[in-house]
Amino acid sequence: MFRYILNFLRTSKLLIPDDFKDYSLLYEEARYFQLQPMLTELERWRQDRELSRVSRPCECLVVRVAPDLGERITLSGDKVLIEDVFPEIGDVMCNSVNAGWNHDSTHVLERLQQRGFEIAGSCGGGVDSSQFSEYVLRRELRRTGQRTPNSNRIKQEQLD
Repeated sequence: MFRYILNFLRTSKLLIPDDFKDYSLLYEEARYFQLQPMLTELERWRQDRELSRVSRPCECLVVRVAPDLGERITLSGDKVLIEDVFPEIGDVMCNSVNAGWNHDSTHVLERLQQRGFEIAGSCGGGVDSSQFSEYVLRRELRRTGQRTPNSNRIKQEQLD
């Protein structure tokens, strides 16, 4: 524990690993020795970790499935991202409604999960023949090759 305190006293920088597990113990040591600048940095480090758990950069897609004329599947999201996951779609997604695209909803969701997406939320509704299901899928941006200009940030909240 004292190596972190000594490093801070030497450099005035909090040099602890991202996966540091002994936060409470280090905080108490800094408090005992009245190291106010270190306490401030520890609090900032903890807040950054909490925020990174709540709001991580990610890519999002929405899949809407309606039984109109068989099974109509609509994908919403960044066009480049959709084409990356489903290169076989090509111009079909812009020029007509699912013409020549023979995937069912199970295949679409499986493909997205294989590409690192997870279902973040879903809903459904409708009456009689106008029913639908919607799925919101997300995947965290990769460390290398991130496409930050087109990325969306969503807030994750625990459900009761």
